[in-house]
Amino acid sequence: MAEKRENIRHSENLGTVGMILQPFLIYYIIRFITVIMLTYLVTITVQKAGGAVEALFTEQEATVNAIIGGIAMLAGILPLLLDFRREIKKHNKRNDRKAVDAGMVRTLFRILITITLAFTSSIAINILFISLHLTENSASYSQVAAHQYGVFFPIGLFLYGVVSPLAEEVVFRGILYNRMKKTLPAALSLVLSALLFGLYHGNIVQAAYGFLMGMLIAYTYEKCGDFLFAFLFHAAANISVYVITGSPVLYERFITWQNGIFLAAISVMLLLLLHFRDSFRR
Repeated sequence: MAEKRENIRHSENLGTVGMILQPFLIYYIIRFITVIMLTYLVTITVQKAGGAVEALFTEQEATVNAIIGGIAMLAGILPLLLDFRREIKKHNKRNDRKAVDAGMVRTLFRILITITLAFTSSIAINILFISLHLTENSASYSQVAAHQYGVFFPIGLFLYGVVSPLAEEVVFRGILYNRMKKTLPAALSLVLSALLFGLYHGNIVQAAYGFLMGMLIAYTYEKCGDFLFAFLFHAAANISVYVITGSPVLYERFITWQNGIFLAAISVMLLLLLHFRDSFRR
């Protein structure tokens, strides 16, 4: 009898893990297949066109690949939108976030805090990683960075500042984090969803950065109570890093250990303000 109960419990645990990971696997597989298909179609089309068209696409290879990646991300979340909508509704109902619609001033104040925290924390963490020489010692990270900054800037800004945050937040906070909270404590769900978010990015440097930022995004989402804030945080962080680390002038002015300490201190104060959120929700 005890063995039977143990088998039932084991099956339930496996079912729970499957329920949590299924959206990620669907997203990843569809995204992967879409990249392969679009890359093949573009390659065949360009080869047939030849001449100036082939030369142009070869010159803008990084931009073309980034666009393909962005389209693949959006394709990956399409079959998950119904699940996303259900999870968001359940999240709002569980947390009773009536204060979200309490007034424009309070909402704008939360938006300001979210964007500012995203800026200060993302740049502070980047300064930390650069100071520890983590970025320059990672060949895989250097390869990814070279690809990202090889993209035509306005397109890169849109892809990394809008498309990527939207797709990833739908998967990792909108669905995975909310599903985890059904069976796990909120704190553990926050850490585990952030861990998956970090591992999703591949190389060690981006995995560590993604883990830290994933925890901050989930925490902000939990405290502010609306998916909008998770997206805004992610978008603001991506845009901040993409613009500052991609510009030699801004990089020289912002990326210093003094600024890192200052921005980290601001981040801590903003996190404390979020923690005691009732001070600006009532």
